[in-house]
Amino acid sequence: MRARLYLDTSVFGALCDPELEERLVAARRLLDGLGRARWEGFISTLVLEEVDRAPVAVRRRIAAELRRSGVTPLDESAESLMLARLYVASGAMPAKSEDDARHIAVAAVNGIHTVVSWNFHHMVNVERRRRINAVNLREGLPFLDIVSPWEIIDEEA
Repeated sequence: MRARLYLDTSVFGALCDPELEERLVAARRLLDGLGRARWEGFISTLVLEEVDRAPVAVRRRIAAELRRSGVTPLDESAESLMLARLYVASGAMPAKSEDDARHIAVAAVNGIHTVVSWNFHHMVNVERRRRINAVNLREGLPFLDIVSPWEIIDEEA
């Protein structure tokens, strides 16, 4: 069974930032693996909204990668929005990071156990993961791994 991965917008944004070459290379390897069906990739409509706010050249590049990688878009739901609010209300996520909470919540309510992001401050860190998983435990939802692309591409198939 292929691992199911939820990718937030930062994974795609790394493709457009040549100043961070290590991240660009890792994002490319991750998206290539999705294109070859090594993993099953998902995004949310929130990713599409965030991409729509980017400059035209960035939107075009990311749109091409979205098509090539074969990620499946997921709609936000009343359940995911409520869960995102719980993450913020519980202190698992700061109020200024509500969109980050929404990304995580979409993955959780859709049974996607791995969230991939470059956001080390609000998502990819032990304390956030512990707090998010405490909320998920109370709500009867799965524990999540919230990781960087480096952690995915370095795993053996």
